[in-house]
Amino acid sequence: MKILSVDDHPLFGHGLKELLTATQPDFEVVSIQDPQDALIYAKTHSDVDILILDLSMPQMGGISFMRALISRDIYLPVVIMSASEDLLVLQQALELGAVGILSKLWPVQQLIDSIEKIIQGETVIPNHIETGLANMSKFAEENTQSILSKRQLEILKMVQAGLSNNGIASVLYISEFTVKSHLQTIFRILGAKNRVDSVRKAENLNIFPKKV
Repeated sequence: MKILSVDDHPLFGHGLKELLTATQPDFEVVSIQDPQDALIYAKTHSDVDILILDLSMPQMGGISFMRALISRDIYLPVVIMSASEDLLVLQQALELGAVGILSKLWPVQQLIDSIEKIIQGETVIPNHIETGLANMSKFAEENTQSILSKRQLEILKMVQAGLSNNGIASVLYISEFTVKSHLQTIFRILGAKNRVDSVRKAENLNIFPKKV
């Protein structure tokens, strides 16, 4: 069983390799820190059985990495291994085909058992994350129309279209200060950090369609 581990933290990548190969002699683990190098390796080595991916990598985030795999016609079972439990990001990973979500905080045996289940064709998602994703989906369905006011939705759609605060103010005949005030309210409602994050979260909550 050949496993490709993609994680920018050398200590974690090396530690995972040592733990898995020490306890499972039939596991061959290749650990790569640079996502670009990992893409090349995955493209040129057809014997990789499973790819374990960290979500938070500064050179290329896990979601971008998964999209890069698809754009290069590289189709591997991808398992997310991360300390993050950002439900929106995890939902994106599952939509892109991730077959499992594992925690870096799990004991070694739990990791091994989960990897073996995934190899056998099962999807492994921690119960609390699965519940959180289900609740988020239900919330989105029930609140698509009511989570934002008509004006807030107008402004957010303009943000999605790429308009600046000044541009939005000109279109709606309101002050730029009012636009900023609306955006702060939108950020608070969606739990967003900034304009880009607010659009991403609105898209994932199906408040409006993703921009093509």
